[in-house]
Amino acid sequence: MTDNNERNDSASSRAERIRAIRAAVNSQEEAENTAESSAPSARRAGNNRADYRNSGMPHRNPPAGKRKKRKKKKTLGQKFRELFPEKGDNAAEVVRKFVFLTSIAAIVVCGYMIGDYYIDLWQNNIHNDQLSDIYGIYTPLRMSGDEEENTEKYEEKYYTLLDGAQKLLDKNPDIVGFIRIPSKEGDPIIELPVVQAEDNNKYLNLSVLGRESRAGTLFLDWRNHFDHVVDHRLVDKNSDNLVIYGHNMKDDSMFGSLRYYEQNDSYYEEHPIIQLNSNYEQYTYKIFAFFIVDVFDDTPTQYECWNKLDFADENDFYDFVNEAKKRTLRTNDVDVKYGDPILTLSTCNYLLNDRSRLIVMARRVRAGEDIYEGTLNSKRNTNIKYPSLYYNTKTNEQYDENAPFIPYGPEDAVKEAKEKFGEAEN
Repeated sequence: MTDNNERNDSASSRAERIRAIRAAVNSQEEAENTAESSAPSARRAGNNRADYRNSGMPHRNPPAGKRKKRKKKKTLGQKFRELFPEKGDNAAEVVRKFVFLTSIAAIVVCGYMIGDYYIDLWQNNIHNDQLSDIYGIYTPLRMSGDEEENTEKYEEKYYTLLDGAQKLLDKNPDIVGFIRIPSKEGDPIIELPVVQAEDNNKYLNLSVLGRESRAGTLFLDWRNHFDHVVDHRLVDKNSDNLVIYGHNMKDDSMFGSLRYYEQNDSYYEEHPIIQLNSNYEQYTYKIFAFFIVDVFDDTPTQYECWNKLDFADENDFYDFVNEAKKRTLRTNDVDVKYGDPILTLSTCNYLLNDRSRLIVMARRVRAGEDIYEGTLNSKRNTNIKYPSLYYNTKTNEQYDENAPFIPYGPEDAVKEAKEKFGEAEN
């Protein structure tokens, strides 16, 4: 019995020693972990104290609990105000900020102007397209030379308003017609109403609906007479030369697409016809010349074709159309005869900066005539008569007055030219 008790006491003592050893080991491991985690901070603190001591300044521990304040982030307003010159900025900084702000202002202004420009064109095009659609529904495009020979005196003919014209007049009483330049393939390049006012300034920057617009509206010269009808009767004989003006817009709206007659050699043969309807009649014209003029020309090359609205006689007529033939950028086989009504389209051109105009000239298609006859074999004119200002800058070019040239008329002049030059034309 005594032996058993002694063995039990011995086993209990060993168990207690083992637990004590384990507790000591765990305590040592925890102490080591704590020392490792605090070592970097201690080293940093030691380094700081060493640096502080080495600096020669008296050692002073920072107040307990006092930490270095973080720099506050700047608000959006503060950052914005820093873009402007402030008190304390040196001269270079002031200049830098001024240049920066000026650049930003220029970008904003230019962006606004460009955006406003194209929005204005977009809105104007939408309104014009809507009017064109309405007109086309009531007055379809006529693409044949089916004009009837009119033997009636203009005072006797009975005129009736076209259905499409009535729809346009409801929008603007200044509308006097509608112009189309069709394509042989594809959509027309121009399809727009034409207005006429008491001067040639009103519609320069006014849309057909009377709104401010950079594109303006196509307008007939205020001096022209074009199917001016009262009580179904023509009041005045139509002008011999109708002149229509329009802006050369960069987006090809208004008369912007006319520039391609100058720039593209094949453009004329694809678009040789113009349909110009009055509010009462439909007319088709055939282009025979397109050229550049100088609106301020006061030299022998002066040609103010927009100021010649009527012809005194046959010679006056042929002087006018022969001058156009000398200037045309491309020649063709379209004949022009005394009595043919003339149509002149005028738009801005930049060959001579702001002085030049591109002119497209056409004559009325005759009754029963093939509308494309004479337009299919156009050639580049090798002896173009440009304004004098052009030759001032192109000193290696010159118009040759003695080069072969067959005029449109009169007959005696044509006969004489053919005897001299044969059938050759410039």
